[in-house]
Order: sequence, then structure tokens, then C-alpha cells
Amino acid sequence: VSTAVERGGRRWVWDTGHPSHADDVGCVVPSECLRACGAEIGCSNIAYPKLVMELMPTGLRGLMIAVMMAALMSSLTSIFNSSSALFTMDIWRRLRPQAGERELLLVGRLVIIVLVGVSVAWIPVLQGSNSGQLFIYMQSVTSSLAPPVTAIFVLGIFWRRANEQGAFWGLMAGLAAGAARLVLEFLHPALPCGRPDTRPAILGSIHYLHFAIALFVLSAAVVVAGSLLTPPPQSVQIENLTWWTLAQDLPSGAKTGDGQAAQKHAFWARVCGVNAILLVCVNIFLYAYFA
Repeated sequence: VSTAVERGGRRWVWDTGHPSHADDVGCVVPSECLRACGAEIGCSNIAYPKLVMELMPTGLRGLMIAVMMAALMSSLTSIFNSSSALFTMDIWRRLRPQAGERELLLVGRLVIIVLVGVSVAWIPVLQGSNSGQLFIYMQSVTSSLAPPVTAIFVLGIFWRRANEQGAFWGLMAGLAAGAARLVLEFLHPALPCGRPDTRPAILGSIHYLHFAIALFVLSAAVVVAGSLLTPPPQSVQIENLTWWTLAQDLPSGAKTGDGQAAQKHAFWARVCGVNAILLVCVNIFLYAYFA
């Protein structure tokens, strides 16, 4: 059991009888936050590093730092490499079809350098967005960009009538709406506690998770409308790509009379189905429990 008392802008926490100075993480006064972490909005981003560096024993502290650095390096290298490959193979090769391997390698390295520079320059924006909370900022960006892709994926799997034209216009409409909210969040950042919220209604009145639901519905509606107004895909184009066409297809061994192959295919199909249902149930439970 812990209790907190605020005195003079500082927050003191008593846990199991031992007082600890927690104003660095739970600061409420902008001047105290600026002193603790360099941001006036809040210092919740330093909670985990402070926990590792000050409360864990020496051996476990080094292990956790190694884990954090390994995870950070893995994420950054995968993002930079994939972004560099996309630009080099999909854009630069179209601009210069005669480019050799050496030129493509050099362009890829330059793209990574530019991405690193942009990432470093974007740090002040992260500190001033969404009350200075990095996790909230990541969830807000994901809620503005992921719903259109999710809507297209779900309809493409469970609706045989979905086609390329509907998916394209649904993605364009969803990305346009999500990008518009991101631009508004960049132009109208969240204000510190205690100040009146003068941002547009789409930011102040609609939570980013609720906006994600509306964006998903909008994207799905555009996909459905675009698919119904254009010719349906041929059966060959959706073979083994949708839930319904996959259920109708049999493995090659079953077509030749190999009952063992058919039984193995049915077993793994049931395993995948049970795992999918289990994951959906877990997600629903976690959402309902933490709502």
C-alpha cells in the first residue's frame, strides 16, 4: 500500500514505510518537470529507465540494460533496412532503371543516414506531443494509420466480393482521414494540465481509440462501395486467398487419393482455427478487463 502527498510541486510516495522522492516521474508543476527531464508537459517516459537504474541490483541492472539495447537495435535496424530497401527498389530503380548494384547500395546507405537525421530532429516533436508520453504518441499514430490496412485485410479474407479497386480507394480514403488528424495533432499539441482545451473538436472531444473505430468503419464502407461498383474478382484470382475459397480447396495429396495428406491438412486447419479463436478471446478479455 502506498500513499502520495504533494507539497510545493513535489510528490512524495511512501511504500512499505520507506519514503522515496518520486517528483522526477510524477511531477505536476511544469518547472519541476523541466528540471527533472527537460520537458514541461510530463516525465513519465523516464519511469522505466529510472526503475532499472536506481532500484534494481547491479547484476540485474546490467542485464536489463543489455536487453533494452538489444531490443532497440533490433527494432531500429529492421525499420531502417526495410525503409531503405523500399526506397531503393521501388522508387530509385524506377527513376534510374540502369542503376547498378554499387549505386543501389550507396543510395540505400544514404537513405538510412537521412532517416536517422529525421528521427533525431523529430525528438522535440515527440516531447511536446500527447503530454510528453511516448507510448500514447505511438498508439495515437497507430490509431490513425493502422485501421485502413486492418479493414482491407479483414474484408479481403472474409469477403469474396472485395476487389483491387475497392481496396485501393478504401486505403486512400482511410489514410487521408488519418493523415488529417495527425496534421491537426501536430499543429495543435496537447496543453498542460490546468489549461483550457482550445483544440479542434476532433482532437479534444474524440479519443484516438474512438477515432480508430470510426476510421475503420469509414475505410470498410469505402472498400465495400468501391467493390460493389466495380467488376468482381475472378475465381482464379482469389483461390486459396480468402476464408471461403480456402475451405473449399483440398491439398494436392487429397486430390490424388492420399488420405493421410488430407487428414494432416484437416488437423492443422483445426489447430490454426482453435488458435485464432483463442487469440480473439484473449484480446476481448484484456480489452474488457482494462477498459
